[in-house]
Amino acid sequence: MRYLQRQAWEAAVTTPRNPGESDDDFYDRCLRWADEHSKIARERGGDFHTLIQRFHMSCIGEAAPPTCPPQFIEQFDSYMRWYEKWVAKTISVEQVVIGDGYAGRVDHVAKLRDGRIAVCDVKSQALTKRKSFNHYESHAIQLGAYAAAWQKTSGGWADALVSIYVSSNTPVTLESYVWPGAVGYYSKLFMGLLDVWCFSNNYFPTTTDRPVEAWK
Repeated sequence: MRYLQRQAWEAAVTTPRNPGESDDDFYDRCLRWADEHSKIARERGGDFHTLIQRFHMSCIGEAAPPTCPPQFIEQFDSYMRWYEKWVAKTISVEQVVIGDGYAGRVDHVAKLRDGRIAVCDVKSQALTKRKSFNHYESHAIQLGAYAAAWQKTSGGWADALVSIYVSSNTPVTLESYVWPGAVGYYSKLFMGLLDVWCFSNNYFPTTTDRPVEAWK
């Protein structure tokens, strides 16, 4: 939502207003511009995510090393340097996991060189108007949900949640951000939000280890 709002604001301040154009028409045109640019960004981010996924799969012998498209060479090289510096080995890639009342697919679980087990996710952001990446709280909560479900499914234990931010434009910048709270803290935040969603939608899962009272 904040990304779309920023896109709409940038459209408003950079798009010339047509002579005689009404406020409503100008507003609609700015929103269309924002929608088009956010769609392009999502598609580009999805393509880069797929490239990183294939690289991780090659690390565990489930795929051949990927061929990097020309438009992602700088971003991919930047990620490779981060991976070689910080990751000892990839543990799992795109693993389907089941938590208490929810399920998902964990992008990447890795053993870091300092011994910690980390649930990782790569995000791409444009830095056209900014000098630093946005660390959205929703990223930590999402990772916390993945970590709890991965622990329940695999029996392993995650020590850290890591968001890797790569700029989608040049000059290419990468930042790995380890969320400062305990993994369980973010997992509990997600479960609280899930409780609110279940209450609001009158949905109380029965296929869960949580007591029924927790949902009512």
